[in-house]
Amino acid sequence: MSKLFIHIFYAISIISIAVLLVLNITSIYNYAIYKYGLIKYTGLSAEILMENYKRTIDYIQNPFIKELTYNSVPMSSFGKIHFYEVKRIFIALYVFSIVFIIAMIIYTIRNRNNKLAEKLIKSLNSSVNIMAVIFVSVFAGAVTDFSKAFYLFHKLFFRNDYWIFDPKIDPIINALPEELFEMEFMLIIGVLIIFTIIIKILNYKLKKRKSRFIFKR
Repeated sequence: MSKLFIHIFYAISIISIAVLLVLNITSIYNYAIYKYGLIKYTGLSAEILMENYKRTIDYIQNPFIKELTYNSVPMSSFGKIHFYEVKRIFIALYVFSIVFIIAMIIYTIRNRNNKLAEKLIKSLNSSVNIMAVIFVSVFAGAVTDFSKAFYLFHKLFFRNDYWIFDPKIDPIINALPEELFEMEFMLIIGVLIIFTIIIKILNYKLKKRKSRFIFKR
């Protein structure tokens, strides 16, 4: 049971790191500005759109930033509450990621002279198996109907409807189209797939090397 718990924790942590990695690639939003015509749709310049996006990213992942404000865009109290709730989720992702990194450092120190690579690959291989079940299920739902999956995600993680923005009082929602989140989601899945493939290849090579050793004996 303890090993299963550890593998689940590793899987959640790897997913957290992938999410945070994609979140901080702000060039994605720069692409979205022109891809989805956000300048015309919002009436804001590309510079202001990018500045407001960076303010959002900084706010939701920095515990020391207490208030989110935008350049040339007002925000309602409901909007502020929603972004605060988003902030709590991302802070939790950082906690998972930091604890995971610390655990990896401790694991490395404790096993540095005791087949470290072999143990680490085996452990991560079990974790990516769990992770694969998670992201394959989510991916299947998102590909079938991303809007529905996006809706269910919000119903699952938020206990109110503040995430349903009214553009009249929270025009920032016009600068954050659903297509942007779909694009970021696909990139997250791509990162996880690449990581899974790397671990699977390393695990395959490990098994192959061990089988050759046994055969030679």
